[in-house]
Amino acid sequence: MNRRLLVFFVLVNAFVSLAIAVTVVWIAEQRRPRPEELVVPATPAPAAVLIATPASGNAQAAQEAGPPAPATPTEVAPSPEPGETEIYTVKRGDSLSAIAARFGVSPDRLMEINDITDPNLVFIGQRLIIPVSQQGGGAQGNSAVGLPQRGLQLHIDDAGELATESVQVANDSNAAVDLQGWSLSSDGGPLYTFGSALLLPGSWIFLHTGTGEDNSVNRYWGQDAAVWQSGATVVLRDASGELIAQQTVGSGE
Repeated sequence: MNRRLLVFFVLVNAFVSLAIAVTVVWIAEQRRPRPEELVVPATPAPAAVLIATPASGNAQAAQEAGPPAPATPTEVAPSPEPGETEIYTVKRGDSLSAIAARFGVSPDRLMEINDITDPNLVFIGQRLIIPVSQQGGGAQGNSAVGLPQRGLQLHIDDAGELATESVQVANDSNAAVDLQGWSLSSDGGPLYTFGSALLLPGSWIFLHTGTGEDNSVNRYWGQDAAVWQSGATVVLRDASGELIAQQTVGSGE
């Protein structure tokens, strides 16, 4: 093939390729969206709507309606007033239920007044607010549940007989009593201290002098000889040592 003819074919091929490339670019540019078409038009802010209040008529109606009613204040629970409460300091062996029973207050009320969430979290030296007004008029605490004239009663059975001797502690009050830390004794003789024992209103518990297995109604002292002798005085004291009840053996119990 002639050199000139070869050069001619090469130039024609290059020209055709260039023409095709230019055509493709032009077609692509025609299909590309214009920049102004890609811009999202801003949403105009809504026009403020003004409501005209007529000057006449409304003023007259307001005058006829009178002044606006005062806002109702939020009800706040009243705090105990001075003279309606007293302060009790928790002692060793005390429990919230026992303190509540002693002062004739429900445990829930005692927890509410003292902001207590767990009835088991009371500690020695803790100062509790006691609502005196709920003690049935006993502002000095003389009407506390458990005193001989209004609370727990003692009954001694078979005194002097070890096998059957027992003391019944009966709750004749209207409140539950926790006997935790309470004691029974007689004229300087041996002393029995109760463990956890909740005595509900109208219920009772027996303390047997001999041996046996404790349950919710019976406690066993495990003594080797009878404890309660005729003529002796059986004394029940709470965990702080305060006299709660007493009974003379053989005096019609």
